[in-house]
Amino acid sequence: MDKNNNGSFTANLYVNGLPVVLNQQRLKLKLRDPRITRRVQLEAETGLADKRASRLITLADHEDDKPLLFTFTAQGDSYAITVSLRGIYDQARLVIEPGTHDLLVSTTERSEFFSISKMGVLRATLIDFETGPAYIDLATESNQIPLYKTVINGMSVFKNVDPNLTGHTAFNNKPVIFVMKIIDKLPLSA
Repeated sequence: MDKNNNGSFTANLYVNGLPVVLNQQRLKLKLRDPRITRRVQLEAETGLADKRASRLITLADHEDDKPLLFTFTAQGDSYAITVSLRGIYDQARLVIEPGTHDLLVSTTERSEFFSISKMGVLRATLIDFETGPAYIDLATESNQIPLYKTVINGMSVFKNVDPNLTGHTAFNNKPVIFVMKIIDKLPLSA
């Protein structure tokens, strides 16, 4: 590893070509659409007013929407992840909500730690990534389970449990595969 780097980095994440974003970003973009219906406008305004709904990590509605910038801060071979976003959620930490197992951001709760795996590397660190995008899985350290994606009321939500509520193994889901694009390697702190 470069001795001027501590293993921390910034990156964007994508799923099936769609950027991973904060629901607040997604809802604000909906309101800018000149052809928005009253129903969609009211749903977006209600979501923005809801402190929980606006903090959810989700997928953008369009491939060309601006992705959220994540900062991966190395903690051994796992990472605390924060978001860089102008406004009240800048530097908010990724956390798993107890009970729902939903992935969201918080400015008050302790950070969840995540491990990154990629093809052939169970616990990947910055030195395991070549230049360019890479397919990865993210798993929470608290339960050692990868993130899953489910759709609730038309919105993608990430969870650290399999969203199969039937209990039948035929309906088990596969963990979500992210594409990670590293933006910058962070220097050592002074």
